[in-house]
Amino acid sequence: MNKILVVGTGGTIACVKGDNIHLDNPFKILDYIEKKDVSFECVSPFSVLSENINIDLWQKLIDYLNTVNFEKYAGIIILHGSDTLAYTGALLGNIFYNRRIVLVAADKPVEDTSSNAVPNFENAVDFICDGAVGVYISFDRLYRAVRTVSADENDEFFAVGKQSDFIKNPALSKKNILVIKPYVGINYDNYKLDTVDAVLHAMYHSATAPENALAFADRCKTKNIPFYFVTSKSSAEYESAKDFDSIIFNSTIENAFARLLLSD
Repeated sequence: MNKILVVGTGGTIACVKGDNIHLDNPFKILDYIEKKDVSFECVSPFSVLSENINIDLWQKLIDYLNTVNFEKYAGIIILHGSDTLAYTGALLGNIFYNRRIVLVAADKPVEDTSSNAVPNFENAVDFICDGAVGVYISFDRLYRAVRTVSADENDEFFAVGKQSDFIKNPALSKKNILVIKPYVGINYDNYKLDTVDAVLHAMYHSATAPENALAFADRCKTKNIPFYFVTSKSSAEYESAKDFDSIIFNSTIENAFARLLLSD
């Protein structure tokens, strides 16, 4: 019989809907699962709605996973909220890339008959029992965690970019990373850099960014603040980006964020 460790961290999959959606039981999904050839062991290092995840809780999760004897289990399922699922997935994907871990979330509490909680969990179980290795996200289908972009307004995740090289001996830092997404009329004077350790600047879908981003990048460099443009594309071909350097290609913002926290 396959034994799977289920780590509950909260999220909609652990919620119930009353006057609002709120945390209930971290392992309630197991009451809806019928897998005769699988047994589950459960642990919950913390339980939060994922919009409230922070670096201290990430460290708590990492510390717990580092105590796990992975040889005892066919794999690990982490129950997580969907809002920051791609961020946590990218983080764990860079640390535990040679393990068998699936992060599972849900669009609605499991009692809702239209919830995708049960199929998402069952897909994770099937993946683990098939013996594949790596960190994945299960939400309507399986996504490689380090390539997953956060869900849009339609609750749809998708994967972009390429598998990145893995970081040797990763350690989570508390760097204060400023993440900027461009928009029409962006004014970089609004961004104060006194407490910023690094800047990640997303690019538009065509690997472009406003021309005045270059001056802001130079401003960061004069303050010795690392600055990176980030795009899922493999090149930046438009004239407006010809003078941009320090571009991270083939990456999601989520993965760039995680790797920056894990690097020296």
